[in-house]
Amino acid sequence: MSNLHQFQNFGKRNKDKIISNNRAVIYTRVSDIKQQDNTSLESQKKYCTEYAQKQNFEICGYYGGTYASAKTDDRAAFQKMLTDVKRKKISNIIVYSIDRFSRAGASAIATVEQLNRKGINVLSVTQPVDTQSSTGTFFQNINLLFSKYDNDQRREKTITGMRQRLLNGFWMGTAPLGYKNSRNENNIPILILDKEKANLVKKVFMWKANEELSNAEIVDKLKHAGLRMYRQRLTDLFKNPIYCGLISHSLLEGEIVEGKHPAIVSKNVFLKVNGIQAKNHHGYKQKKVNDALPLKGFAKCDNCGSPLTGYIVKSKGLHYYKCKTTGCSCNRSANVLHQQFEDMLVPYEIAPVLVNPLKEQLKFTFDHFNKTDYDLIATLKYNLKGLDEKIEKLQERFVVGEINQELYEKFLSKFKKEKDDIIREIEVASFDSSNLENYIHNSLELFSNINDIWGSSDFNEKQKLQKVLFPEGIWYDRQKDRVRTTRVNSVLELTSTISAIYKDKKRGQTLNFNDLSSRVTQEGFEPSTLRAEI
Repeated sequence: MSNLHQFQNFGKRNKDKIISNNRAVIYTRVSDIKQQDNTSLESQKKYCTEYAQKQNFEICGYYGGTYASAKTDDRAAFQKMLTDVKRKKISNIIVYSIDRFSRAGASAIATVEQLNRKGINVLSVTQPVDTQSSTGTFFQNINLLFSKYDNDQRREKTITGMRQRLLNGFWMGTAPLGYKNSRNENNIPILILDKEKANLVKKVFMWKANEELSNAEIVDKLKHAGLRMYRQRLTDLFKNPIYCGLISHSLLEGEIVEGKHPAIVSKNVFLKVNGIQAKNHHGYKQKKVNDALPLKGFAKCDNCGSPLTGYIVKSKGLHYYKCKTTGCSCNRSANVLHQQFEDMLVPYEIAPVLVNPLKEQLKFTFDHFNKTDYDLIATLKYNLKGLDEKIEKLQERFVVGEINQELYEKFLSKFKKEKDDIIREIEVASFDSSNLENYIHNSLELFSNINDIWGSSDFNEKQKLQKVLFPEGIWYDRQKDRVRTTRVNSVLELTSTISAIYKDKKRGQTLNFNDLSSRVTQEGFEPSTLRAEI
């Protein structure tokens, strides 16, 4: 036998230093600034600490503990925690539920995957999974996606309400220059005139309408009047129809409505000023959104790493992608690059035979991960009923004269605050599952027809879809004339793997999905085995 120890210096090792220990940090968060005063943060900290103690973890620190939206991961306390666990080589991040960690969907999955590569686990007290197995990772990713879905649903409800208010003529958001935010007798937010600045805004329009002063001259006159303004902002001011009593807002999707606020200038003056502005246009327009070049900025040069931009050869009527780096020869027809991208999507399409089994498994997974929230809602509703009874008894005691008005108002205010806090907790824990089946169906429809959907989408929709499927973009190698990607959406990758296994199986064989990875072993949870006859 050969003596292999002489060859040890030639062995290859994993470049990432894998962390493995019993050290842990605890991260807590609430979504609403008003929640900081109730017991949510305190409860999260308590349950996470008890979990760490049961697992014999050494708690090395507490992070968060404050209000922070989880729509994105650009949170100061969150980023500090990530930096510290990597620097201090801490293996575990403990959260009360996975949505406390993040609600950012695909980017959250990417963050968890980066941590896992370093041996750092994200552990949920109420949604335990085996993060060392691919099945456990899949379930954790599904829950992160459902958290994003929950956020999106709440956002839809908020946007619907905001849009209706705009349609009713009430401005939403910070008051534009010349106005102030206020409330009417019905406590409805309205715009009122900020008289001093409104007079200046009116002068600005009149200088342009009557004297046709240049924007530079108007900016200079405003400076002498005590108001500093850039020319770009002045251009935006001229284009804002709010000053003639109308409302234009992105939520109205191009619709203009009559506002309930006072106008500063007439509609005729507004149109006259914008007619003058149009005459001064330079005659060119940069088209950043180009439906013929959906991979612009998303595709990168494999040679120098620069994002590809695009151009058109007018004589041929053909679009091309090219690298922005001087001297780099990366240049390719848009038609060819689009075809290569579509070919790249083909392996990731879900086999039709898999759609129904996956649909059932996703519904099962969702119900399991949200069981804790269902139990919490029942407890909160019981407590809410108790508070209603306390308020009723308090009112009875006040009516019969057992307590004076001062005590009555003091305890009524206290009980109402507790009631509002519980209602808010119920809203946070609640999940409208009425559209869940449609959501899962549409998601699987997307993964089953990726090529067709990408091909029929507009520029913005294609860009969004591309980023979901390939979060780090794609790379084009001009020398080999091919595209590649460094990372694929993990859920998409798993479903495509299952599809590939289906294709390799012979007809009549039973496909056992437990062969993909070890079963998730956790108390009270045995995921149903997906089997299908091929």
